[in-house]
Formats: sequence, structure tokens, C-alpha cells
Amino acid sequence: GKQLPENELLPKTLAMFKTSGLRDLLHSAPYFHNGGKDTFTEMLQFYIDMSVLAREGKVRNADPELPRIRLAPGDVAPLRAFLRTLSEDYN
Repeated sequence: GKQLPENELLPKTLAMFKTSGLRDLLHSAPYFHNGGKDTFTEMLQFYIDMSVLAREGKVRNADPELPRIRLAPGDVAPLRAFLRTLSEDYN
């Protein structure tokens, strides 16, 4: 296809890729765009619950990646431990 000039391309790509970093994730509460979850564990539980509902077809307009999330309650502690290694120790 036709390639757009840079001055036209840049405005079309702004905010197209907004990937959050994992560094210091455990220190960035509250979570979600509206601060709806106060703790990391609450945030993960939300994804656990919503991914199950999405696989059951019970989430309207679900992101296609949501059903692919397969976390069990037993995964929370190991995931938290891993993310702790990516967090600064402020103590």
C-alpha cells in the first residue's frame, strides 16, 4: 500500500501502542484507568474472574485477549513474587 508522509503518519499512530511497563507495578496502586482496584491481588482477581466470564461468552465487547488469560488463584503469589523482583525496594 501507499506509505503516508511522516507528518501524516505520526498523528495516526499516537497512543496506538500503550503498553504499561512492569517495573514498579507493585508500587503503582491504585490499578486500572479509574483506580478501581486498590491492591495488586484485587486487580489480578478481576482478571481471573473476567477471563472466566469471557470464555463463557458473558462479557459484552470483551477484548479478544481476555479469554486467553488463564490465571488460577494459586498463580497470584508466584506472579507477585516475580513482579517484586522488578520493583524497587524503597525501604
